[in-house]
Amino acid sequence: MNIPEKFLKNQTFESRSIGFNRQLVPSIVNRNLKNKRLVGTEVLADGKVKVCLYGPTATEVTAGYPDHMVDLEKDDDGMWSGVIQYDEPGQKQLIFYVDGVRVINPLAPIGYGWGYGINIIEVPDVDQDFLLIKDVPHGTVSMEYFNSTVTGETECCYVYTPPKYRDDLTTRYPVLYLQHGGGENETCWVNLGKVNFIMDNLLAEGKCEPFIIVMNNAMMQVNKDGVIKEATDQFNDMLIKDSIPFIDSHYRTIPDKTHRAVAGLSMGSLLAGRMIMEHYDVFGSAGLFTGYTYPVMPNQPPTPQPWTEVLNDAETFNREVNPFFGAIGDHEVSLPLFEKEGEACKEKGINYIQKIYPGYHEWRVWRAAFHDYAQLVFKNK
Repeated sequence: MNIPEKFLKNQTFESRSIGFNRQLVPSIVNRNLKNKRLVGTEVLADGKVKVCLYGPTATEVTAGYPDHMVDLEKDDDGMWSGVIQYDEPGQKQLIFYVDGVRVINPLAPIGYGWGYGINIIEVPDVDQDFLLIKDVPHGTVSMEYFNSTVTGETECCYVYTPPKYRDDLTTRYPVLYLQHGGGENETCWVNLGKVNFIMDNLLAEGKCEPFIIVMNNAMMQVNKDGVIKEATDQFNDMLIKDSIPFIDSHYRTIPDKTHRAVAGLSMGSLLAGRMIMEHYDVFGSAGLFTGYTYPVMPNQPPTPQPWTEVLNDAETFNREVNPFFGAIGDHEVSLPLFEKEGEACKEKGINYIQKIYPGYHEWRVWRAAFHDYAQLVFKNK
């Protein structure tokens, strides 16, 4: 791996959920370390990652990822360090164990995934220049709060508006409702997916139509009789009843199905797939990033669901849904299912655009999928 300087020093790889830039080290730690410069992670030009953790009383510290853990070495000041080799570029989970207990390293980048706070590291993919922060006009990411009739709670969504949205107060825009994956939340497409920077670059290059992106939290919880329960299966109901009306009443949208699309990754793509088939009167396009037309349970054969019956009427579906886009990584374990679904759609006459990217079940794939889908959705509408 040979990573150019423009990738190693680009701020897009430093932005994270707890701050836009690399965080300052607390002064008390600096004093303890005699004012040494503390860097929790450093990506080297060959793709290796140097990691550090401050643990003066620890007896054993390891770091890495599930298939490759490395023993770190301790210096006289209590700083543990080592080098980790990643075989592929992309955003990676970075795990730290201190005396057998998994911890969050405050010196390393922090994100959110798998249902909890995690350390992450970006090994830049030189083929994904499209997500770098460049000297172009930037859009705005806002946090919005609205009451949900489905959950009975206040919900939060992130909203991306294009650069010209705040300058031209007369233009109205299409809207993409973009979902995250299982164990993630409304912050992830921004903090992990870099979707705002991808959009900024596409718009600056004139490669896509300007549109609003709405990112909700699909890991919904419902308070029923004093018991909090997960209610992801009710997300699509919440999206239609609560989120869309709120966005249409608070933003300059074009409130019709032709100018409204739904997409998502992994779990979010399953939600988007069902949504487009049950409600193509509400949405005119869908993007399924590592997703399928019906759920797949572990160690069980895929079971078609009632909503997939709409695919039997190709003429109507193709007229109402355009584009219908699917994507997956070439090392994804469910790649064979994805390919079979493509063949089945072709046999039915469904216009299903499918793309395969380098990677596993990861943001490297989903960023590329969004980049391509964004250039197709709302085109000439």
